Amino acid sequence: MGTWLRHLYHAAVSFDREAATVVEFVARGRASGSALSVLDVGCGYGRYLRLLRDRGLDATGVDVNPEIVRANREAGLRCMTSEEFARSDGRFDAIVMSHVIEHFPPGDLVPFMDGYLDRLRVGGSVVIATPLMSRNFYDDFDHVKPYQPMGLRMVFGGDRAQVQYYARNRLALRDLWFRRSPWRPGFWRARYLTSPMTRVLQAAEVIGALGFRASAGLLGRTDGWVGQFEKLA
Repeated sequence: MGTWLRHLYHAAVSFDREAATVVEFVARGRASGSALSVLDVGCGYGRYLRLLRDRGLDATGVDVNPEIVRANREAGLRCMTSEEFARSDGRFDAIVMSHVIEHFPPGDLVPFMDGYLDRLRVGGSVVIATPLMSRNFYDDFDHVKPYQPMGLRMVFGGDRAQVQYYARNRLALRDLWFRRSPWRPGFWRARYLTSPMTRVLQAAEVIGALGFRASAGLLGRTDGWVGQFEKLA
């Protein structure tokens, strides 16, 4: 595939409305005339740290990988390792957990989230972005399971609807956005090994993406969500 054709293909099939939704959900908590302190958990190479900083928010990242933390610091971003965060005592107005929770089994996820929610001020927001089950969910090697909004409400809500998992912190769902994406071919050999059929699958992806755009997302699938939760007293 030529360079220009490759760029055209990626432009047609690439969609990223999720990031804008995450940042908007976080920014809603800004008090008049004050900087909103935000913790980005599992920040990676600082994508959200930059977006939040560009919105004038006071953003700090935390990541388990010390090499990523070093790279972020060299780029001028405020970032800590998980060990450094555990030794700190800062509190935050908002927490971002983007594509984090699906990497944990339930028994590990609840204490993981509670550990960070303990540092969230009452009335603050935690914004979660996570995929739903699709044929591509396990393309990510360490995806464990998808989580749905209702499941988190059962564990972190006030009615204690779960009998096996209980959280220290209480959350209330305040807003919810479902991500829709165009259709993509699934388990085809040509997705993994280049062959003449690969071009056919790529053409099908472009057609699906164009149909998705033309139908304002109706000709697509729901494959993820972003939720804004408020920490209750």
